Amino acid sequence: MTDTNTSSLSSLYHIEQLKENNWFSWKMKIETILDDRGLDGYIDGTKVKPADNSPLQDKKACTVIKLLIHDSQAIHCAGAKSAQVLWEQLKAVKEPRGQAGIL
Repeated sequence: MTDTNTSSLSSLYHIEQLKENNWFSWKMKIETILDDRGLDGYIDGTKVKPADNSPLQDKKACTVIKLLIHDSQAIHCAGAKSAQVLWEQLKAVKEPRGQAGIL
């Protein structure tokens, strides 16, 4: 992505960065952006990061996600080596599980 594309990503789609309390609306919008760019398969596992040295599409999916995360939430991206791992890390933190998820 060029600097123009990355710096205007949030304004292009007019969405707020991921914060403490906006996961579900942010998630829906990110999934839509990734689908629009043909990158949605990299977060759901239907497309895998290439084993060769050209993981460009997976990297683009990571870039879209990371650029739309507020600094206060960036810790949840630590160590993710692929878009799918990054997405799963965010879901693990943000989506309710167990009894809280039933309510």
